[in-house]
Amino acid sequence: MLRRQTPTTAESAVNWIQFVVQWVHVLLGITWFGYTIAMYYLVGPAIAEMPADGQRMLNARLGDIGERVFPIVGGLVLLLGIVRGTLLGHIQSLDALTSAYGITWVVALVATIALFVTGARLIGPAFAQMRTATDIGAANARLRYLGRIDLALFGVVFTCMVLMRFGL
Repeated sequence: MLRRQTPTTAESAVNWIQFVVQWVHVLLGITWFGYTIAMYYLVGPAIAEMPADGQRMLNARLGDIGERVFPIVGGLVLLLGIVRGTLLGHIQSLDALTSAYGITWVVALVATIALFVTGARLIGPAFAQMRTATDIGAANARLRYLGRIDLALFGVVFTCMVLMRFGL
């Protein structure tokens, strides 16, 4: 007969710092990823059906908000992911980076940095250019293209997160 062992107090204690870091990291990641999904599948197509002046105004306003919010959100997601993986996680040495977990963590890190860079260097300016775009259709097409890149990068990050949590 198999008996289930009861964990000791030390084994069942919650590491509250790790818990808070994990949930803030996840919540901010959901905010960032959710915004990208909503913009690509809901907001962008609705805006594209508006008159050109409305598209310019609304896209420029969304870009202004994103320019203020997402450097903070993305920066914290990146920082907390590093803290969660290293100080509070499995990456305690350079050798750990060659483990399955470490490789997956590095892939997620690189994809997150790429998301941060594409947001700052490509998507933010693309939103700003909507104010003066002479060909609003081409400007919208560029935003959609950049949105697909971000969705692909988020797919990589999300897959890595699942693998690190459940598979590695």
